[in-house]
Amino acid sequence: MIAGMMKKQHIAKRHCRLFILAAAFICSLAIADAFGAFSNFRNPSIAAAAVKTERAIITVEGMSCANCAKGIKALLKRTPGVITAEVSFERREAVVDYDADQTSREKIVEAINKLGYKASVKQ
Repeated sequence: MIAGMMKKQHIAKRHCRLFILAAAFICSLAIADAFGAFSNFRNPSIAAAAVKTERAIITVEGMSCANCAKGIKALLKRTPGVITAEVSFERREAVVDYDADQTSREKIVEAINKLGYKASVKQ
């Protein structure tokens, strides 16, 4: 009987310690939040503001169907520095937003040309 009571007290103490640790953790998060430590996570435009984003409109010749555009888009999305890419078979162009510190219009054009298309910067 005494052993059972001691075991219950031990469990109660452990739960109390866990509760105190959880409360301390939550308080530390609240304090960090109050000082703006997590502001970039809530507002991605602030975090993205550090990236020097530029847009390139690239003319692409040699596409014969919508699957060609899908292939070019897949390549561009895997290209380091490319943030977004939209490729239109109908307009024969690619619109690419990229981080100018990581890549350039010329590198993007070169990547498309390596696929066998003829790409050139429109804007």
